[in-house]
Amino acid sequence: MKRDLRAVLLRCVGELVRKRGVGFVSLREVARRAHVSHGAPAKHFRNKAGMLTAFATEAYALLAATVASEMAGAAAADPREQLAAVGRGYVRFAVQHRAHFEIMFRLDWLDRDDEAFVAAGEAAYGLLSATVAACEEAGLLAGRSPEIVAVAAWSIVHGLAALWIGGRLQGRLSLDDPNAAAAEVSRLFVESVVRAKAGGRRRR
Repeated sequence: MKRDLRAVLLRCVGELVRKRGVGFVSLREVARRAHVSHGAPAKHFRNKAGMLTAFATEAYALLAATVASEMAGAAAADPREQLAAVGRGYVRFAVQHRAHFEIMFRLDWLDRDDEAFVAAGEAAYGLLSATVAACEEAGLLAGRSPEIVAVAAWSIVHGLAALWIGGRLQGRLSLDDPNAAAAEVSRLFVESVVRAKAGGRRRR
């Protein structure tokens, strides 16, 4: 069976990042791990930045899929539940795909203008922004700026994910399950920030 060489190369990128760090990622080393000629990666990626950008693009697709899966299990008609699900999905993605999480936000390593990378990032963020917009439509933001609410929600779960992966919460949190921690933090955010104001649904 013919291998999907591009997928194999990206899998090798992930292995290198996990085992040795991004500093050891190179077209030559990835080719060696994939058991192909040194020139083979150049057929798919222009340079190291191009290869890492493709890996980061894959990361955003995985993030979107994980978040969408979490949202599918929440009450579809309740935007507050949907927003909490976005937070849970974000942390679950980060913990399950640590190499991707490490690379996807390091714009100094990536081609930030790559069309596929930009589109994947916007699609993933769109799940959050659309959910916050649904909260606003339902009159749950109490006049708060939707873009600020979205950035605040993102910042909280991103910080939680980074602290968990970095081991900085050890001894500071009794929960030993990142998914449980994400559920509690997301619920706290929703209950504190996304609350119905007097009068209920906002009229347009």
